[in-house]
Amino acid sequence: MKHFLRAALLCLMVGISGLCGAQMESTPFKMICAAIEQKDFFKARTLYNAGQGQLSAVHQKFIEAVLSNAFNRPQASNQKIGPLLKAGAGLPDSLQLRLYRIREDNYVKLHQYKAAKTAVQELLNRYGTMLKEDEKSDLQNNLKLWTALEAVPLQRVQPGSSRIKMEKDKAGLNNLDMVTESDTLSCIFDTGANLCTITRSAAQRLKLQVIPAGIDVDALTGTTVKADLGICKKMRIGNNVIENVVFLVLPDAALAFPQIGYQIYGILGFPVIEALREVQVTQDGYFIVPEKETDIHTASNMAIDGLSPLIQIDGRHFTFDTGADHTILYRSFFLEQQPQVIRTWKPVKIGLGGAGGKKEYEGYKIRHTFNILGRNVQLDSISVLKEPIGNETVYGNIGQDLIRKFKKMTLNFDRMFIKFD
Repeated sequence: MKHFLRAALLCLMVGISGLCGAQMESTPFKMICAAIEQKDFFKARTLYNAGQGQLSAVHQKFIEAVLSNAFNRPQASNQKIGPLLKAGAGLPDSLQLRLYRIREDNYVKLHQYKAAKTAVQELLNRYGTMLKEDEKSDLQNNLKLWTALEAVPLQRVQPGSSRIKMEKDKAGLNNLDMVTESDTLSCIFDTGANLCTITRSAAQRLKLQVIPAGIDVDALTGTTVKADLGICKKMRIGNNVIENVVFLVLPDAALAFPQIGYQIYGILGFPVIEALREVQVTQDGYFIVPEKETDIHTASNMAIDGLSPLIQIDGRHFTFDTGADHTILYRSFFLEQQPQVIRTWKPVKIGLGGAGGKKEYEGYKIRHTFNILGRNVQLDSISVLKEPIGNETVYGNIGQDLIRKFKKMTLNFDRMFIKFD
């Protein structure tokens, strides 16, 4: 079962390369922008390292700002953005608009919500006429969110090491206990969740500070759910204490799966997982925050698009979602492998959906071998979609079926790698 909610307000990184067209004479710059538009930050990094000397100083700073954001260096990204937004920096309005959006995302990652609000206000004031209606609507939704959160203190973590036995829920997903002064809540561990999420009844039970916000959150099937915000002033996961954690507060029904008698009450998403800097998950169900981070000597294979982790495998980029029970491959993978897929496998209907409903898509069930940091793993029944399900630019979404093939998975948000042992 996949966490089906993704906040519309967090669609921060949108197409760039289309804006780098005739105005930009540098072919290397266009190539890097094209990779960024596809959210292939790994390819963009490689192209930048190879062609940096052919870029103007302004173009170098622009790409460095984007890549610093993608590889979880929000402070460094903002330091590069500041001078580029000053008058006379040499970038056209279209690219300055993108920098404002990236700066908003940086402030979100830094939990500086008032600064994120200001970034959105400046963007709307300066470039509102350049935006499409859906982009403007998303930004206005963001503005509503950051305005509601502007007085919330920074999220803080008291460091410590932990080793916790996770429990499987009815859907087979790993659950961690979130402990507050009021109660304990079993929550899904989900790297694919942009924000932590909680039902209204659970927020009341844990005595979270609920802020009315009326934020629009999109379900996978296109249904829009209204969400408020909840602030957990102090929570504990094992020996790790985290303060001022923001939750989306949803109606209980929005996280209910009555067809199987299953109710989700809480989801611990990217902001909490990233704050722990490194987490390890073992095949036998332990969640570990190590005392010392893992040392690794290889190029990082993880990036962040907004608040969604990406992983590079076999030169392709995928979203990485511990809340998804199965890996799914998208149309871009199908098009690349089309002759072999059609020759080898029979077409099937693939159902996708969640609490908001279900849709069927044309596709295939295939066998495929992935190579991850020198280790091969074969999956025997992966869904490959023949048709698009949206504007996806990645090759697929990596889920628990691949993760379970290994004894231990390590997520490190300092060096930005995902390692399997």
